[in-house]
Amino acid sequence: MDRTLTPQNVELSDIYDKPEVITSLLYKKLLEKLDTSIRLLTERRYFEANRALQHCNDILTRLGFGIKYEAGVLADQLETLYKYMFDRIHEANLKKNGAIIQEVRVIVKELDDAWTTAMQKAKDVREASPLSTDQSEVAMALPQRNIPRFNPYQQREIEQEAYEYEQHKQEVHLKK
Repeated sequence: MDRTLTPQNVELSDIYDKPEVITSLLYKKLLEKLDTSIRLLTERRYFEANRALQHCNDILTRLGFGIKYEAGVLADQLETLYKYMFDRIHEANLKKNGAIIQEVRVIVKELDDAWTTAMQKAKDVREASPLSTDQSEVAMALPQRNIPRFNPYQQREIEQEAYEYEQHKQEVHLKK
């Protein structure tokens, strides 16, 4: 029995070792939070709207962590789009502007629709093919590019941890 996964009905077994499903759920949750923030802004409940918009940016950051940079130009463009939406949400939060949030919502909705369509097509291909397609076999058939890529979101997190570690070392040293 195939059921549609939503952030409300997902089980751990549904997403285990399925990053594409996690991405889909993050898009859906982002849309939900954007809708909530628009509603809260129109009700002038700015504190709750602020929290919802912060959650939106948290979701965008998590989506950025999930980018597979081996995909090439598409991954770079997706990263740029995530950064743009992050900045626009931040601006909307500062200005309490629902129109900016709606602009981001349109982009996220298009991404969600495209992602859902791609997942369905991949599922249809898997079901139509009598042969099992092991991901390692598929990866071997693809042209290999030896371009080391590092996720900039991870880079930012590593730099922050290194900075905090150095600050801690200096504090300990000053206390002695």
